[in-house]
Amino acid sequence: MSRLFDALEKAEKERVGAEEKKKVHVTRRDIDGYHPGLSKELVVFSEPNSVIAEEFRFLRSRILRPLKGEPPKTILITSCLQGEGKTFVAANLAATIAKGFDEYVLLVDADLRRPRVHQIFGYDYIRQGLSTHLMNGEPLENLLIKTEIKKLTILPAGEDCDNPSELISSKKMEELIKEIRDRYPDRYVIFDSSPIELTPETFVLGHKVDAIYLIVKRARTPRDVIKNTIEKFDKGRFKGIILNGYEKRKRYYKKYYKGYGSYSYNGY
Repeated sequence: MSRLFDALEKAEKERVGAEEKKKVHVTRRDIDGYHPGLSKELVVFSEPNSVIAEEFRFLRSRILRPLKGEPPKTILITSCLQGEGKTFVAANLAATIAKGFDEYVLLVDADLRRPRVHQIFGYDYIRQGLSTHLMNGEPLENLLIKTEIKKLTILPAGEDCDNPSELISSKKMEELIKEIRDRYPDRYVIFDSSPIELTPETFVLGHKVDAIYLIVKRARTPRDVIKNTIEKFDKGRFKGIILNGYEKRKRYYKKYYKGYGSYSYNGY
């Protein structure tokens, strides 16, 4: 497992300006439709002065500077149902933390059924990733991708598999989480997982991380579903709900966010 961290350290140090070396730490054979551009969904970069980007900075502060105890090193982002914005939140939160002075982030796409993290970071399709490591033992240093964002690395979901629940529940996955969490004090690991009400593996993964945050879509997620979902979590690990799609009015933020007005987005 130590090779994972050697790969991360190498990726962080080898920041170069030459175009030939901007193709990150992955070969063409691993990627179809290679494109290094960031999606506009990564609003903390596409709209850094917006209200929503500021909300992500506030969320970062709440997570990394808790009122009590130590900040979580492994963070699970999930939702009750599909289409509630969990991947959007996971990616923007990861990018926001990585923009800090001292923090490094590994974003893991643990949604093996409908992976989308790679799209937000500009890749059309990636054949290898977490599933490849769990199924075939592929070394992680061959699977990590250093993004265009300094100090942010992603581990994509990889190829389709018939047994995502078994893979996420496996001993190999548990060892991976533990090793990442314990190795470096300045590294945060964020897992984007499948909706907990639709798949069993997220429930298992929730027992292996330090903190769980539930994405709830305003005016969409049923109250009884939210209640049932929360009851499934370990109370010590469940840290709260992130409300998605909340609109803040112009008059309230006019002084601080000129020109953005009433803002609504399919995200936090």
